[in-house]
Amino acid sequence: MRTMLLAGAVLALCSMPARAVDRKAIDAAVERGVDALKKMQQPDGTWKNAYIGATALAGMTLIECGVAKNDKAVVAAAAKVREASYSLTHTYSLALSIIFLDSLGESSDTPLIESMIVRLLAGQLRSGPWSYHCPAISADEARRLQAESGGRVLKAGRNLDKMPTTGKRTVKDLAPAIQAQLQLINRGGVGRPGMMESGDNSNTQFAILGLWVGRRYGVPTQAALIKTDQYFRASQSAGGTWSYTMIPGMPGMMGTGGMPTMTCAGILGLAFGHGSALDIKKRKDPDAKARDISSDAKIKGALQALAEAVGTPVGWDGNAGRVGIAPMSGKGYYYLWSLERVAVALKLETIGKKDWYAWGAELLLTNQNQDGSWRGEYADSGADTCFALLFLKKANFTRDLSSGLAGLKDPGRLLRPGGVGGDALRTNPPTFDKTGIGKKSDPGEKKSPSSGDSAKPTKVVIPDTADKSPRTAEEKAAAKLGDDLLRSTKERRAEVLKELRDTRGVAYTEALVASISRLDGDARKEARVALAERLTRMKPDTLREYLDDDEPEIRRAAALATAAKKNRPHVPDLIKRLSDPEPVVRRAALHALKKLTGKDFGPDDEATVSQRKEAIAAWLKWWQANSRE
Repeated sequence: MRTMLLAGAVLALCSMPARAVDRKAIDAAVERGVDALKKMQQPDGTWKNAYIGATALAGMTLIECGVAKNDKAVVAAAAKVREASYSLTHTYSLALSIIFLDSLGESSDTPLIESMIVRLLAGQLRSGPWSYHCPAISADEARRLQAESGGRVLKAGRNLDKMPTTGKRTVKDLAPAIQAQLQLINRGGVGRPGMMESGDNSNTQFAILGLWVGRRYGVPTQAALIKTDQYFRASQSAGGTWSYTMIPGMPGMMGTGGMPTMTCAGILGLAFGHGSALDIKKRKDPDAKARDISSDAKIKGALQALAEAVGTPVGWDGNAGRVGIAPMSGKGYYYLWSLERVAVALKLETIGKKDWYAWGAELLLTNQNQDGSWRGEYADSGADTCFALLFLKKANFTRDLSSGLAGLKDPGRLLRPGGVGGDALRTNPPTFDKTGIGKKSDPGEKKSPSSGDSAKPTKVVIPDTADKSPRTAEEKAAAKLGDDLLRSTKERRAEVLKELRDTRGVAYTEALVASISRLDGDARKEARVALAERLTRMKPDTLREYLDDDEPEIRRAAALATAAKKNRPHVPDLIKRLSDPEPVVRRAALHALKKLTGKDFGPDDEATVSQRKEAIAAWLKWWQANSRE
């Protein structure tokens, strides 16, 4: 459920303040997390995901956590990333592979990095953002890369040992083939023409991270980064936020509600715009100084809005599962890494006068699993564990950006309504759709009369009003049952699950979902069954909505409930879930489809991307022919 994604963090403030999370506790959590991440690596050197980007993310995370570059896990990951890089078009994977290979510092990777940067450039849409895929290179170009990678002297005549160091390269240092591709892009010969081009801000923030790192290789990425800066300026909402996408041709009109993750993306895009402008100035004047960005109203308004999605530390007593710190799931870990990237890039110790790092560290240490991992929407690939580790390490892939920005300070919260960021001090803090900030009602279930917006436990509230927002009786009861479930014996577990399954109210659904992420073995299986059975009470329209929920456990349970209720009209929604990023959801969707149709077109868990596409096409073809039955 959307409210579980970040789980607003502060359920109740403690009357006796506790100490902050200390470095020793954080270091221990990082050590356990690194061990867990290594154990997720598959025998072939990858982490489980359809795209190599997950492996690049894990590799760069290990390096940021101090793992040696010659460690066997890093070496194996690098080999698979290099192998995949010749044919990569996936935007996330291109960007993460650039960052990972750059962090290894192997000059023999230069040809691959150059090529992937150019592919990112070619994938930029005319309005400034990126979508999921970039144009592919030719077979001849792939063969050139394979021939030139791994050696010290390249066939193009470049001696890598004699090249300028990273950061001092120019276009003249690029391979002739790369220079020719850049000229083609500049002439408009590569890209995505079309009136209805539409990218998204999630792909875009990864693309610009890759381009920022890539510009040090002499590839001229600054113009693309400035175009993205203009795109973000045109699409920022009046409240200072950004959504997942912008409706094409309608500047300033948002495709969905403002989201903290995407607001972080927007802030980063504006910061890269400033950094790129400084780069261009320094070409003419090496002594050019950075612009004081404290006067940038767009960045200031965005930070003021983002402050409402940052909580206040409760205090730490060294015990996991502290009362007052909520469970996390969904995209919560992705959000924390987004927040951390912005804060370290802009050198902000606080946002909205709140200690973002202490708050996030409490959340992460409380929600770390017994095996050292973290589990949210991207758990199976190890990505959630990566996001948590990168946050705790304060990873900074844009150090040269941080050193080139000047004058920015925490703007605090807006003290009066109106203007950019002016939504910040309304009676209820702004809701960021699809991120877990603010509660989504549970259609089909009755709401407690006292459960108004200000009483929702998982909303990030303004600190000076937090103690005025107590939990409702329903929420307290549900939270207690959730705690009981985590600590219960096998005999007691069945009783608690029955109460969580059968009691009406959204809080009980949320407590059950939150508990699943922290259980394992038979306990997790039983809780998942209880959640699926609970959702069978929902109306068909509600189940359809839940099939597209941000929380994977809800999507999984909704698929199984759809099969149990024999909701055959939901077949197209289940087909869509066959490409879900979470394997548990894909398996549930396939199970439901087989139950509803009596057919089995696949795909199985081991299917390749192309096999998955073929299976989905087969399902769609069958449905088109049989939907009227």
